[in-house]
Amino acid sequence: MPQLDILIILPQIFWFIIFFSIFYFILTYYFLPIFLKTINSRKYFLENNKILENKLVNEVFNKRKLVSKELNLNFIKIKSILFFRLIHPRFNFRKKPFSFEFFKLNNKVMFAVNKSILYCNLFTLNTFKFYPKVLNKIKKI
Repeated sequence: MPQLDILIILPQIFWFIIFFSIFYFILTYYFLPIFLKTINSRKYFLENNKILENKLVNEVFNKRKLVSKELNLNFIKIKSILFFRLIHPRFNFRKKPFSFEFFKLNNKVMFAVNKSILYCNLFTLNTFKFYPKVLNKIKKI
């Protein structure tokens, strides 16, 4: 077999080593610095973006906290105004101008509004079932 002849294999190995060593040096000394420069610039860009992002996130978080605090204070003021001026006073009539059903319904609505204002809970509002007058005759509340 002529492919395995030592006289043919040695020059092939020699040119193989020469070609890949030249290829290695060209890649290492010409292309690699360009790639490293690009990679380092991207790394620097990403680090700066992370720093800016952290600053913005902290700023937004602080503003959000401040707005939330202001909203809570305003909600407390509104809740106290509504509770003490609208819901807390008892309605006492000398003569009862309305029927008993109206007072019963009024008490349920007042109870639901009171609970929703005090606890901000929609579940309490959903627990009350209001029916039309036709269904009230069938199903007693």
